[in-house]
Amino acid sequence: MTTKNNNFLNPVGKSVPRIDGRGLVTGQTKYVFDLKLPGMLIGKMLRSPHPHAKIISIDTSEAEKLPGVKAIITAKDTLGIKFGSNEFFFPQTADQQALEADKVRYIGDEIGAVAAIDEETADKALKLIDVQYEVLPAVFDMIEAIKPGAPQIHNARNNIALILPTNFGNVERALKESDYVREDTFYLPSAAHTCMEPHVCVGQFEDFSEKITLWTSTQAPFKIRETLAKCLKMNLNDVRVIKLAVGGGFGGKLEMLPMDFASCLLSKKAGGYPVKITYSREEEFSFSRRKHPMIYKLKSGVKKDGTLMAISGEVYADGGGYCSYGPTVLAAAMMRIFMVYKISNFRITGYRVYTNNPISGAIRGFGGVQSGFAVESHMDMLAENIGMDPVEFRLKNITTPNMVTTNKMLLTSNGLKECIEKAAVACDWKNKKGKQKNIKRGLGIGIAADVMGSKMYKSHESAGSIIKIEEDASICFLTGAADTGQGSNTALSQIAAQELGVSYERIKITAADTGITPFDTGSFASRVTFISGNATKLAALDAKKQILKVISKERNIPVEDLDIVAEEVINKKTSSVIMTFEKAIELCYSFNYGQQIIGRGSYNPKTTPVDFRTGEGNVSGSYGFEAQIAEVEVNTETGEVKVLRMWDAHDIGKAINPQSVKGQIEGSLFMGIGYTLSENLEFKNGRVVNPNFANYRLPRSVNTCPVESILIETNDPQGPFGAKGMGEAALLPTAAAIANAIHDAVGVRIKELPITPEKILNALKTKNNQE
Repeated sequence: MTTKNNNFLNPVGKSVPRIDGRGLVTGQTKYVFDLKLPGMLIGKMLRSPHPHAKIISIDTSEAEKLPGVKAIITAKDTLGIKFGSNEFFFPQTADQQALEADKVRYIGDEIGAVAAIDEETADKALKLIDVQYEVLPAVFDMIEAIKPGAPQIHNARNNIALILPTNFGNVERALKESDYVREDTFYLPSAAHTCMEPHVCVGQFEDFSEKITLWTSTQAPFKIRETLAKCLKMNLNDVRVIKLAVGGGFGGKLEMLPMDFASCLLSKKAGGYPVKITYSREEEFSFSRRKHPMIYKLKSGVKKDGTLMAISGEVYADGGGYCSYGPTVLAAAMMRIFMVYKISNFRITGYRVYTNNPISGAIRGFGGVQSGFAVESHMDMLAENIGMDPVEFRLKNITTPNMVTTNKMLLTSNGLKECIEKAAVACDWKNKKGKQKNIKRGLGIGIAADVMGSKMYKSHESAGSIIKIEEDASICFLTGAADTGQGSNTALSQIAAQELGVSYERIKITAADTGITPFDTGSFASRVTFISGNATKLAALDAKKQILKVISKERNIPVEDLDIVAEEVINKKTSSVIMTFEKAIELCYSFNYGQQIIGRGSYNPKTTPVDFRTGEGNVSGSYGFEAQIAEVEVNTETGEVKVLRMWDAHDIGKAINPQSVKGQIEGSLFMGIGYTLSENLEFKNGRVVNPNFANYRLPRSVNTCPVESILIETNDPQGPFGAKGMGEAALLPTAAAIANAIHDAVGVRIKELPITPEKILNALKTKNNQE
């Protein structure tokens, strides 16, 4: 093939167009929702109407008689195997069955499924299934749930699924030695992922090979395969999971849901016809996964000079009916602070609590959004109470490059100081902070750090890539990484082209198909650019070495003197061009050599898994940092808050594609604004009461504000071309930055999200009464 665009040479660091852009904007890209297979049936899930009940009996006989019904499954058709998403670290948290047999624990708990010729027939069949329950007392408040005598949801003492202790230094002594100590409690609500594409899957059993294929909208096809194979008791290579284009995941599509299992088992029972199950928007809000509501209690001490002496506290997380990713979400909510602040005396205990609410799981930020609001609001109050500027307070206490934290995290590159300083300069902090109260305007800051490739999966966190070069010098790139809309296929293709020394135009990518592509743990923890990017770089390097070895033999030039740069094989010593890339590939495939070029790369970050008994461990191969500043205007008559502008300075190591980086920052930041000011998944007796976009208040385009993204390139020593992952971190400090700005504007402190006009007005009324 011939290349046409010189701008696509040396693509790393350039805002090249997305590799999938044309398909997306022309509507030609295929999602699982678009999938239509011959003989395809429609599946529906049978759910519990009760938040807590014993299953006495399930009679499907009348539904089976309905014309058009092809298969019905209940727990008796399953092996009764339990699954969980953190069972490698916490085996006891594998607490959910694909179809529950004896008991239901939240409204919507799956107990059966139907496959029929169309949706109407499937709905009718569900209504004909007779389920007899013994309704049990339920508990919906996590503090009530841990009290003695509360309804027992699982076999867990006081409904506490997990206790995570962390204890470093001598907190009591450090608090006594502090000049100032304060305590605060913060309340964080639940929220929904609100992906444009709801959960959808198509399962098909192949009778002659006894293999299963599942097309599903997922962030982690290999993780889905693992759980599906476990629950069906099949070999991994008998289960193929294919990810097509995904319309957003945000953590909600990281794990197998009962619908994935049901579509495959229904297909087997229906004789191999494919079965498609699609969540309605109401099901998506009510029965998929949600953000953990949390109560975050903090008690900290500081010296007059601003030295942070000790932090202690408790974190309670409402997990709902099952564990899902709850244990690691809780751990992340407690331990992110070690990446941000130098703190030697630290003691926080976390409790992940069962309730009869819907299941809490992973969502963008992975607990860091909740802790970000609590910790960064608390830090601002500490600074204020000792009369110190919040920026100066943070600069005094933050972590630095090349240090080991109290809990053994290894921070190499660290641009946090530069992030804070550049954001403060960009917003004119010195001239605005505390000086706009007359016009009800204020500035507030929040800072954060996030993991970029975490060892939170199981014994390894590896990714693999394959670079296959065809006879015409076009390049087939295989990766297990899952692009869910964030543009990772583009960034990985840029890395492959850069390392190989060819044009970005040559790359065609095939991704996230467990039957074809190498293993990859999935798209989460902002890990793809860092981990899958390193695997891709190694695969491209392997392919390049194979090519240069042939050229070396043909031209009798030492291989170490050769390189491929901008589509040409060069002699580095003489700076001369030897041949074009296309001629080099032609030579490799020629009669004399017959050398197919297939490069392989595998990468597993150098980390130390967290010891959850102590909180120690180096969980990530690199860490990203950021500072975010908000400027707001508060209407003291209506309580409305308008975010005027935001500045986000982000340590991303190296921007592989600057435009995509800025897109990720802005998208994440606006998600943070929604959680701060309006989003709240509300419940009444375990039922979601606002399961639609009319009543769940997402920010719209008219609610956005100008964002200045400041990219800090720290050239991470482990990152591909110095890059770190990014995407989630811009969400973490947003709520605190806005809350701190509100306090700067009108002098009131809100400790419960979302910050509604009513809460502002009530706080102003209290403040005025006290003055």
